[in-house]
Amino acid sequence: MPESDDGNGTTDNEPTFQQRVLALGVPRGDGTQFMNLNALRELVGSDPEQTAATCRQCMHLARQRVGTWHGHAQLAQALAGLYEDEFDDDTLSVWVADELASAGLEVTEPGVGILDSESDRLLPVDQVPDERPLLITVERQMLDSADIYPFVAMFSHHEGERGPERRGRLREFRGRVAVAFDISEDDPREVWEVPEVRAYVALLSERMPYLPYYFLPGHLRTLFTWLSCLAPPDAWSGGGVRLDHPDVMLQAAVALHFARRFAAWLGDDPDDVAQLVFADWPEGFLDHLYVLVEGLGDRLGDVDGS
Repeated sequence: MPESDDGNGTTDNEPTFQQRVLALGVPRGDGTQFMNLNALRELVGSDPEQTAATCRQCMHLARQRVGTWHGHAQLAQALAGLYEDEFDDDTLSVWVADELASAGLEVTEPGVGILDSESDRLLPVDQVPDERPLLITVERQMLDSADIYPFVAMFSHHEGERGPERRGRLREFRGRVAVAFDISEDDPREVWEVPEVRAYVALLSERMPYLPYYFLPGHLRTLFTWLSCLAPPDAWSGGGVRLDHPDVMLQAAVALHFARRFAAWLGDDPDDVAQLVFADWPEGFLDHLYVLVEGLGDRLGDVDGS
C-alpha cells in the first residue's frame, strides 16, 4: 500500500512538523522546558507556513491552561522569535504578545542549555551552579546563519519577563561568561581574522553592546577577542591588536560605557563592573577610557537604544 500524505508535508510513517518541533523540548519537571534552539531554527527556516501553524496551535493549548500550558506558551514565543529572525517578519511575535496579553498569561522566556564543564551535560542556565564560569561555544552552524538568539534569550534586557526577578537573574551572570568560536584547529588564522566571526561579533555588538558586562576576566580573553573582531585590519599586530589604536580605544570606550549603563539599569555598581571588565588590562588603560567616554558624551546612547 502506498504511503499517504497528511497535508503537512509528511507521510503516514513520518512525524508531522509539530511532532518534530515538540520532540526538541526537554521537560524540566515543572511544566516548563528548554529547547535545542539550533535544531528548532533549522525547522523554522525549512517551513515558515508550518511554523506559523504550529505557533498558533501552541498558543491555543496555552490559552486553555491545561497540562503543560506554560511550556506550550514558551514554545510559541520561541517559534515567533526565530520566525522573526529568519524571515525579518514580526507578525508572529506581535500576535503571540497580543494573545498572551489578552489571555492574561505571564510566561518566562524559554531556557537555553549550557554545556557544563564539570558534568559534561547540557544544563538549563538556571541549573548551572552559581559563580561557575559559563563557556558558550558558538558552533559553526550558528556562525554561518548569524544566529545570536541564544545570547538574546540568555542575556538580553529586552527578552522575557521584566522586573526585579529578571534583573537579579541577569546580575548573577556578571563576570562569568567566556565565548569561544568553533573554528577548525587547522585554520591558521587568528579567530578575529575569520570573516564569519567578525560578522557575528559585529551583530552581537549592534544588538547587545552591553554584553561585555558578562565577560569572564582573565588574560584579556573574551573581551580581547571582542575588541579584536571589531577592530579594522590595520590595528592587528602579530598575535593580537594594538591597544593604542584609535579604533580599538573607541570600541573599548563603547564597551565601558554600555557595561556601566547596563550595570546601573540592573541595580549593580557601575564602577565595580568597570574594574571587573578591565581587570587584566594595562595600568592606566581604564582611566584613559573614562576620558574618552566623557568626551563622547550623549553620542553613545543608552542600553535601551536611546
